[in-house]
Amino acid sequence: MKIPKAITKYIDVVSHPGYYIQVEVERIKASAQEKLTEVISKLVIFAAIGVVALFVLVFLSITVGLLLNDALDSSYLGFLIVTGFYVLLLIILFLVKNNVEKKLLAMAKKSVVVPTKHARHLEQSKKQDYHSPQQSPEILQEVKSNGRATTKH
Repeated sequence: MKIPKAITKYIDVVSHPGYYIQVEVERIKASAQEKLTEVISKLVIFAAIGVVALFVLVFLSITVGLLLNDALDSSYLGFLIVTGFYVLLLIILFLVKNNVEKKLLAMAKKSVVVPTKHARHLEQSKKQDYHSPQQSPEILQEVKSNGRATTKH
């Protein structure tokens, strides 16, 4: 008699649970390594973009400072205005820092964490599935106390 492949797979798992666990651990390690590699590569790309953006910002600020110096016929007022702009921007960022941080953390949690139900919540949802909302509080109280619903006549 020929045994189907699906059944032989389950027989192998039952007879060699250590091997199955080892294979699963290796699969999880490979998956984690792949995700880590992806995250690191994205971080390197974002760091490179950040460095280039910083250079652009510095040279643009110097250019604006020189243009303002020329327009105001001064050797330092243009740079003082640009510095004042950045100080104002820094103050605004400090004032909204907590709000932005909370929003970013919430977005990160939504994108990374998969919501799961706690075991107690699962039990409560199962109990709610068995009982309709039209039941009286007395019946629900009896269900909680002895696990069975009995009706009072």
